[in-house]
Amino acid sequence: MVISAPRRRRSPAWFGAETRRALAAGLAVAGLALVAGWPYWRDHPGAAAITLVSCAGLAVVGVLLATGGRTRRTGLLFLTASVCWAANWAASWDAGIGPIVSPYAQAEFYLALGVGVLMYPSGRLEYPADRIWTAAAGVILVVCPTALWVTSEPEWAAFRGESVWWPAPFPDFELFQTVLQVSAVLYLLLALSFAVVLLLRLPRMGRLRRLLTLPVTAALAFVGISAAVTQKPIMEASIPLDDLLQVYVVQGAVVVLVPLTLLASGLRLRIGELTVAGRMLRLTAPVSVERVRDALRDVLHDPTLELWFWAPMEETYVDTRGRPVDIDPDADPDGDPDADPDGEAGRWRHRVVSASGDRLAVVELGGALRYHESLVEAALVAGGRALETARLQASVHAGLEQVRSAYRRLVRAETVERERLARDLHDGAQQRLLALGAMLGTLEAVTDDPVVKEHARTCRAELVEALGELRALAREVQPALLGQDGLGPALEVVAERLGTRVKLDVTGRRFSREVESTLYSALCEALSYAVERARASEVLVRVGAEGGRLVAEVSCDGAGGPAAGPADLPGLSGRLRALRGHVEFDGGPGRGTTVRMDLPCE
Repeated sequence: MVISAPRRRRSPAWFGAETRRALAAGLAVAGLALVAGWPYWRDHPGAAAITLVSCAGLAVVGVLLATGGRTRRTGLLFLTASVCWAANWAASWDAGIGPIVSPYAQAEFYLALGVGVLMYPSGRLEYPADRIWTAAAGVILVVCPTALWVTSEPEWAAFRGESVWWPAPFPDFELFQTVLQVSAVLYLLLALSFAVVLLLRLPRMGRLRRLLTLPVTAALAFVGISAAVTQKPIMEASIPLDDLLQVYVVQGAVVVLVPLTLLASGLRLRIGELTVAGRMLRLTAPVSVERVRDALRDVLHDPTLELWFWAPMEETYVDTRGRPVDIDPDADPDGDPDADPDGEAGRWRHRVVSASGDRLAVVELGGALRYHESLVEAALVAGGRALETARLQASVHAGLEQVRSAYRRLVRAETVERERLARDLHDGAQQRLLALGAMLGTLEAVTDDPVVKEHARTCRAELVEALGELRALAREVQPALLGQDGLGPALEVVAERLGTRVKLDVTGRRFSREVESTLYSALCEALSYAVERARASEVLVRVGAEGGRLVAEVSCDGAGGPAAGPADLPGLSGRLRALRGHVEFDGGPGRGTTVRMDLPCE
């Protein structure tokens, strides 16, 4: 969708071309009903008003729904239903083909109305029960009217005009009465089963869709049951035509509930769009990337909503933290909603561009919101400025993320270099020094010159001290225990070397070498600070995994405080933040010092 400024209109926004076409269709269908029922309307103006309003209202709603992409089929069915109800009144002429057309028109009216509601608002019959009911209704609503005129004379069915066309190939009064009774039962069962089908659909719908369809479902269930109940009294042989038409008037009055309910649902949806706009403006102030995403989740009732912003410098989409995501900017993120077999269970991507046509963001929503595209657009339009501001923030986050990625690569390269240097010291220099020490020992053993013997002994002593210092350096660069056994054993060696009472509570779980190496270096630096700067007599080190993060805490009883920590540990924060970690310092006089570090578990 495109976020743009509202256009100026010469006419009211609600009186567009669609509205004019709907009103014209309503007048045309009302005119058809007026002509079809004129013999009855002359003496019953109140009934005429009720029927013309119901026909026109249903036609208006049908045309308005037909302008929507998903509700097009429902709209066409409602328009068909309005025409059929108008044609149903041809029975009032009591002449020609009107009496035989009337029962078919009435049957098609209820069939079109029922199937239209089952297709609302998705535009298709989604569930097996919907399709089964539609097939059964199609058979019953065609077979029953056919059986009525096949087995009856016109006067048995309330028509006594001399020019009535009524073939009646097999007239049999007793059979006709049986057909009437069976038809009455089938109509009632069909109405009750329709109400059951409507109720079965509700639990499968999303919250927003249920709120939209529930009033229409209740209204049409009432209309169907009312029609079946009011139809039963006229399923009698030889009733007067006026009694038959009075039942039609009652049914038409009840049918008015359907267009009124649909209009009320549309009004409710429009009010919902205005409410969404207002809430977006409130929830996004002050603007931040996370706040915009959370506001969309709140107003659209979709906790799974994801939002990705276009970062023009990086030429990619990024998430709320500035990390690149694998979304093809040239692909159509909206997809084909009709190709989704899972319906509401699927996902829906919606691309948002600015008024100038620049890429702004992509929002991914639950499949249920496909049926509320106007609501989604209202939320995105209301949050347009906030989205543009958040896009700028996301671009900044993307730049910072690139810096973090570069720093993270440096940390990893440093870890690899430490491992290489430790191996070189162990396999190269230490082995050479050991060999030199062995040679000096041999020289001391074979020489008889006391001066040479003394010099060899002195050189061996110096060599042993140098070898010890070299081993200590190798352990500091990258202790072998860290790579072999993990943080716990490596920290035990450090604790023994410090000579201070150090208690360790370290998890035995292993992590990636970058995480372990970085945390080991940070803990060594924190321990060194506790012993040398804070003059601690007791140090407690805890390391464990909490909520997907590796958390380490160094607590000591030495002097110091949070202000002293960052100054004395300058490199600690940078190394941890390179791996998306955090450092916190706490302490004060009489409370000792605590350094808390956490890293994501990789």
